[in-house]
Amino acid sequence: MTNTNVTWSGLDKLMAELGVTAGATIEAAASAMKTTTGQVQAQAKQIAPKRTGFMANNILVEPVKKTATSVTGTVNAKADYSSFVEFGTYKMSAQPFIRPAVSSGQSVFIKTTMDKLKEVAKFK
Repeated sequence: MTNTNVTWSGLDKLMAELGVTAGATIEAAASAMKTTTGQVQAQAKQIAPKRTGFMANNILVEPVKKTATSVTGTVNAKADYSSFVEFGTYKMSAQPFIRPAVSSGQSVFIKTTMDKLKEVAKFK
């Protein structure tokens, strides 16, 4: 099983610079994380090697977790052998599908978060 968490912390500094409340910042980041994890899931399913389709069909998104200063999104490849495919073994080359999807999702997350923060920022 491959479990990939992405946590964005340091929101307190961003709030101070934008003049946005903590609640608005967390909600913007949580909304962006929900969008991003959905896109990461879709891309990982597309990239994942398919012999039977089981692994690709078992890439799931868990609910976004929020704290006062961070937001965490999780995309989880539930097939027992997912980590062997992602990272390889001494007998098999790696065929990454989660890491490339997460890498491409980073820019989506940042752009979506910034767009949502601009909607509530005081410097409109």
